Amino acid sequence: MKKLLLFGLIIFQTISSYSQINTDKISFELRYPIPLGDNLLNKGFGDGYLGLIDIGVDYNVIETNGLGIGVLFNSSILRLSETDLTLFILSPKIKIDYEININKFSIIPQIGLGYSNWRFRAPAIMMTDEFGNPVEGEKYKENENGLTIKGGTKFVFNSSKNLNWYFQIAYEFTKLEKPDNGANDSKYNRNMHLLYPGIGLIWNFNKE
Repeated sequence: MKKLLLFGLIIFQTISSYSQINTDKISFELRYPIPLGDNLLNKGFGDGYLGLIDIGVDYNVIETNGLGIGVLFNSSILRLSETDLTLFILSPKIKIDYEININKFSIIPQIGLGYSNWRFRAPAIMMTDEFGNPVEGEKYKENENGLTIKGGTKFVFNSSKNLNWYFQIAYEFTKLEKPDNGANDSKYNRNMHLLYPGIGLIWNFNKE
């Protein structure tokens, strides 16, 4: 978590340093996380995790001649099949993209680099003591971190000066660090692969 906060401070400092050339365009996106590969998400526990939702914000700090440099922040939620174990992923990134305009249609390839915090959570399990009385067990809580690389493409429909919709397909790779406490068996593959199809909205908030 400390590394995630440090990375967030670096992003904040980057925005502050270039605030005088901020653009007036921000993107909001809704994606669906799909785990891929033979790893902790798919083979670590039973049938693996199912994606529920991902919400993201995308902002260019610098934009010139189609080239954009900025920041991303995504938050994903996944659930382990047939259990109450939930995974929350928080992932700030620095990104570079390039917009290719084709009439009222744009293609924006994008790459990003960040540091993700993975939070595994499960509610307390109700048990009984030796006298048959209900006893609440401990809640499960585990945090892990890893370096994340993103590659993706937006397909934008430029139908308005203010609001434009887009379809996005993205892939993210995260290399999780091995936990110091050994809570998760180190034999599991910790190279995480996630596919993110989704939709988004680009808001040009100073356009008339």
